[in-house]
Amino acid sequence: MVGGLAICARDLVLAVFRLAVADHLGVCYGHDEPGPNKRTKGSFQAEAADFLVSPWAAHLADLAGFSVHTVWKEAQRQRLQELELGRAA
Repeated sequence: MVGGLAICARDLVLAVFRLAVADHLGVCYGHDEPGPNKRTKGSFQAEAADFLVSPWAAHLADLAGFSVHTVWKEAQRQRLQELELGRAA
């Protein structure tokens, strides 16, 4: 039972980070399957960025066994890629 709780907790932390990255990128988040990136109407980019660089995010990532710095770098890479695609269009 304890192993199942640890897996559940890690999955929850991963979902929080996926949602934060999606908000940072300004795209809709869906956990069930990959789909087309749909732009969101509202903007939570600043709040998501604040979370992703916060000590709280670093602590959660450490508990779940991954690096918040890696998440942040990948989110920044994807955001820059989206901006370049937007300029090219």
